[in-house]
Formats: sequence, structure tokens, C-alpha cells
Amino acid sequence: MKFDYNGLVYKVDNYLRKKRQQSRIWAAALPEKLFSPSLWELEPRSVAMGAAWGTSWALAPVPMQTIFAVLSSIWTRGNIPVSVLSCCISFPGYQIVAWPLQWYVGAVVMSRISLSSGVNMKLMREAAAAMPQGTDAVLAVFSNVNLLIFSIEFLLGCLITCTMLGAGVYGLIRLLWRQK
Repeated sequence: MKFDYNGLVYKVDNYLRKKRQQSRIWAAALPEKLFSPSLWELEPRSVAMGAAWGTSWALAPVPMQTIFAVLSSIWTRGNIPVSVLSCCISFPGYQIVAWPLQWYVGAVVMSRISLSSGVNMKLMREAAAAMPQGTDAVLAVFSNVNLLIFSIEFLLGCLITCTMLGAGVYGLIRLLWRQK
């Protein structure tokens, strides 16, 4: 049996060429901005911006909050690791408190312009009590509610609370950084 050295070299070279090509494809798919050193350094402004985006997205009722926080940090030159770590404040179950609070904030703002969905805290308590009975019972409680206005109240409340939390965190970190 004769060993085919040239055939082996050809196969290895072909394999390595394909691997290099695949790595170039992945490298091209990742944005160059993601690996910019300024997004990874601990500077007062970038840390404050990263923490603000992370906490804002952590409170937002969206999936994949970390991805949104990273993209927002790239957009505003915030610190990416701080942004990712700040997203971790959204522990499981926080929605039980946050979502009704966000709706309430939006409902208060909407009531100032004389728009209301018809939902109040008594109705919310009734819906919470109806939850063990199933979705149909909860929907029956909300049968006389304008769901479009209710959704607008909730989204407006989310926007306001997320913005206020992010601005507060940004200001607090900038203030604490100056105290050093």
C-alpha cells in the first residue's frame, strides 16, 4: 500500500481554506463597531450610558432585552459589558409589579388628556382574582374595556418608566463617578 502524500496535502489545504472562508463570513457578519475598544473601556460617560440602556431595556416588556441593550449601547457609544450586566436586574417575576405600575403611569398620563380605557385598580384586582379560573374568566372581566386605549396606556407607561429609570441611572452613575 502506497501513501499518497500529495493527496493528503491537497485535502488538508482544502479543509483549511474552507475553514478560513467560514471564519471570514462570520467576522463579516459581526459589526466592526462591536469590537471597538471605546465600547469596552471603563470611562464615566460610556459606563453611565451602558448602565442606563441596560436598566431601561431590563424594565421593558420585550424579549431578548440584552440584544436591544447591546445595540443601543453601540448606537450611543455606551459600555457593552455594563449594559449586559445591567439587563440582569430583570429577575423572573418582576412583571407582577412592573407591568401594573407601567399601565398605571400610562393611565394617569392618558387621563390628563381625557382618554381612558375603562380600566381601574378595582378591575385589575378582579382580573388577578380571576386568573386561577383561566383565560376566559380574565377576558370576561375585561369585556367592557377599550383594549386599544388600554394597550396605548400600557405602552406609554412603559416608555415613560423605562426612560425615567434610564435617565436616573445615567445621572446617578455620573454623579457617583465624580465623587471619587
